[in-house]
Amino acid sequence: MTERMGVLSSDGRCLQPSPLAARAMLRPAARRLAAVGIGFAGGWAVLYGALMPFGLGLTLGLAEDCFAPCAAGAALGLLLHGLGALSLRSLCQLCALGAAVAARWLLPQKFVPAALAGCGTLTGMALCFALGSSGADLLLYSAADALLAAGIGFGLRKFAPERPGMGTLLVGAAVAAALGSVRWGWFSPGVLACAAAELALCCRAQKFAALSGSAVLGAALCAADPALAPAAAGLGCATAAAAVLAPGRRVETLAAYAGGCVSGVLCVQPPGNAFGLLFSACGGMAVVCLLPGGWLAPAADTPQSGENAPAPARSAAASTRLEAVAQSLSSLAETVNAVYEGLPRRREGFRWVIDNVHDTLCFNCGRRETCWKQEYTATMAGMEALRPLLEQNGSVETAQLPGELSRCIHPAALCAAAGRSFALYRSRKEARIHSEAMRTALTEQYSAVAEALGVLSEQLGRPGDPEPYKSSRVAEFFTGLGAPPQECAVTLDDLGRTHAAVTLPRTRFTPQELAALAGEVGHICRRTLEVPQVLSCKGMTTLLFSERPALRAVFGAASAAARGEVSGDAVQQFCSPTAAQMILCDGMGTGRPAAVDGNLAAELTARLLKAGFTAELAARLVNVALALKSEDESGATLDLISVDLYTGTARLFKAGAAPGFLVHGGRVRAVGEATLPMGVLGGVNGQSRVVHLTAGDYAVLVSDGLLVDGAGWVAKQVELSAAAGDAPEKLAETLVETARIRAQKTGRPDDITAAVLRLEKSG
Repeated sequence: MTERMGVLSSDGRCLQPSPLAARAMLRPAARRLAAVGIGFAGGWAVLYGALMPFGLGLTLGLAEDCFAPCAAGAALGLLLHGLGALSLRSLCQLCALGAAVAARWLLPQKFVPAALAGCGTLTGMALCFALGSSGADLLLYSAADALLAAGIGFGLRKFAPERPGMGTLLVGAAVAAALGSVRWGWFSPGVLACAAAELALCCRAQKFAALSGSAVLGAALCAADPALAPAAAGLGCATAAAAVLAPGRRVETLAAYAGGCVSGVLCVQPPGNAFGLLFSACGGMAVVCLLPGGWLAPAADTPQSGENAPAPARSAAASTRLEAVAQSLSSLAETVNAVYEGLPRRREGFRWVIDNVHDTLCFNCGRRETCWKQEYTATMAGMEALRPLLEQNGSVETAQLPGELSRCIHPAALCAAAGRSFALYRSRKEARIHSEAMRTALTEQYSAVAEALGVLSEQLGRPGDPEPYKSSRVAEFFTGLGAPPQECAVTLDDLGRTHAAVTLPRTRFTPQELAALAGEVGHICRRTLEVPQVLSCKGMTTLLFSERPALRAVFGAASAAARGEVSGDAVQQFCSPTAAQMILCDGMGTGRPAAVDGNLAAELTARLLKAGFTAELAARLVNVALALKSEDESGATLDLISVDLYTGTARLFKAGAAPGFLVHGGRVRAVGEATLPMGVLGGVNGQSRVVHLTAGDYAVLVSDGLLVDGAGWVAKQVELSAAAGDAPEKLAETLVETARIRAQKTGRPDDITAAVLRLEKSG
């Protein structure tokens, strides 16, 4: 929906203001007018016949654009409540209002100076009068007014009345207390207003707001006039009945409210005295009945702000959107492939070269009828005889023409036309192959990213069981440190493990601070937590706390280049919050080209795993990257093991990699079979396997250069080193050094690498 801001003349004058512009001009005036009314109610209200805290409290707490009108309204209410008589109490209140307004003008956005000025002036003037002839009552009442006003102002500063919450209840209490002190015979406007407000909230299905409002407004009525206590009890019973029995259904809500009101009033008041109170309550119900239906449409309880929306709801929404994006990308890949399959194929062979020579040279020749009709068979045989010459050299010399074409009267032109046609044929064929490779890479990327988004969507759809109490405790802890979190959620996953995510404005932490935070948050959650993972993006920092796993990983690696100092093998070893990851990639060949492929594959795989991709999806994306890296053939093996440090479940993935070795229970076994490396085919031909490891077990990944003399000695060495309890670094160095000596004897040098992981009990 769009709204016009108005039509401007040539000199910039607004000729036709729009509703939006009019509303923009009227809104500040309406706010100030409402502040005057609220201030008047606060100045008029008297609690227990002696206390008048609302006028000063509202002046201290309302927003910067409303406190001065509120003070003016409060001063007017103070003067009119005494029918123009200026008592000492009123004089002290007026001076306190003036001091508070002056302090807020001089020091905007500062609560403490305004509170000290207003409350101090009120108490100080009362003290001066008390030292005279007024006695101690004035001082005691003024001190009580000052304390209550400071509390009201602080509450309004923390909870703005524009939003549902404590601020709205404080303003409502002031209005209810002001109206509660007014009585016209049987009629009480305070009871009418409270009944209308509570019933409207019940009709909108805001039952918690209705119940809390009933309690606060009832207390305000009782404080303003103790004779209204039966009415407050009746309204409380009515609200409870309507909120519990029929919230959100207008007719049923009205019936439940009326029944509860009558029962509540009659329980505490004789029937003869209850008619006036019931009359006022019925007036409030009549007001609600006259309101438009759209104003009373049921509205579910909503959070105070978008930032404080429940984490499960946000996770569900994000999960749905990610799933939609994944389905769109998958559908796009399928559509591209379907369109390609439906297109007619241009099967251009060497016959296209012959046709092109005929069209460009022979079509206008005088011997065309003789060569291409009378002697067609001999001409085609001669043309076919040109094929091996063109494929070998790319061109044909006149002396190389076969005998079937010796009768051509333009031999040089024939050779040139054949060379041009064959070059064009070869370029068209290469372009077709290249476009098909690009299409395959594009659709493969779409499909892989779609599957990855689907996995992330599933993870977001299962955010875990929230723990609100611990979440609030953790949020209070960070607030106490001076860094109130934007979001804070403590959850339990399906296995009962505790996770905490705290989002703060962009903040830097030292390792010592992160360790201290892990200890404090773990103490709050009553779990031992790991040092948090730190994620920074767009001015925000997120700390991810995870429960300390039962296992920890110790890594070791060693490598030896076949020639020089550059090895084509690359190793990545790291721990994510829940798993230990070890990657070994072997680039095809040796030297720098192989090193580029190996390091590219290992680095991309590590980044994708850290981002939450599975091994299969990471392999597919890396395969595309290697295939499109350059015009030269590129390839690299992928050997990956991921160990869940909570359960010991290990997932192995191999694409063209050499067999690896696992030591479980003191016994070694080889895992993996021969497959093609990544970057060679359009897809990935990989193998996945799941095994279970425990503390003391080893996982060893090796490149094919280490197995140049067979795998038997490697298995024996791994088993011996595991039995001796060798460190992973020592085991890797032993394997590489032994393999290097064996390779020198065989005369078949290759890059040699070993990566070792050992599991140990945590902490």
